[in-house]
Amino acid sequence: MKIDIRAIRPNDADAVVAMAAALSAHEGKAPPPFDVAAFRRHGFGARALFDGMIAETGGEAVGYALFCEMFNIDSGRPGLHMMDLFVQPEHRRGGAGRALLAALAARCLAIDGGWITWQCLERNTGAMAFYQAIGGRRFACADFELAGDALGALAAGASNTRGARG
Repeated sequence: MKIDIRAIRPNDADAVVAMAAALSAHEGKAPPPFDVAAFRRHGFGARALFDGMIAETGGEAVGYALFCEMFNIDSGRPGLHMMDLFVQPEHRRGGAGRALLAALAARCLAIDGGWITWQCLERNTGAMAFYQAIGGRRFACADFELAGDALGALAAGASNTRGARG
């Protein structure tokens, strides 16, 4: 079946939020606190924090990828960080995942980018095999997160933050 890839739009909110919940379930996690309002608020407008692509078959959204532009000091070039890649189970192995990543690769090159990064849970062996099949390589880094009370405590210690963009 033919797969069309296009940029996300505000009216994709219901489909993307539902697929994000399906991705969390696939990974054995609770649904994320990512709702229609958050999709529209953070994905569009002058201060959009992410961008995305939708894979469609016959006008139906069957997959998505969310990403953001970043810069890497080591390479001196921009690139993309992919937060999510998901294809509905009944549409896997039909080319939608590869088509979404190909669209991200083209977007990366369009911004003079040189790389795309993402994370994958170790237990998601199907995704890991797919990423290796398209040429992805494991990157030796440790992921860290600062959130919740620890984030608040650290922010409370900020005293002189002049010059920060916002």
